[in-house]
Amino acid sequence: MTRNLFLAILSMDSYNRGYGEGVDGLNFQANITKLGNATLLTDSVLKIGTEALAAGFYAIAYDMTGVAGFVSGERVTA
Repeated sequence: MTRNLFLAILSMDSYNRGYGEGVDGLNFQANITKLGNATLLTDSVLKIGTEALAAGFYAIAYDMTGVAGFVSGERVTA
């Protein structure tokens, strides 16, 4: 899988979590900690709190260690 394809998948993953999640049971607090080899680190609700919700902002930080095409320790926000 190419780097750009994996980034697109992370973007779709972020859109399907958070407020009004598109896939039931996929919210960040559901203890799903991996997407392939990417590890979910935190989301904007946990980091910022209700201010993010009030602004309509949602994001997830992923650790890309172990994902082909990414440097160990590299992080992506989607």
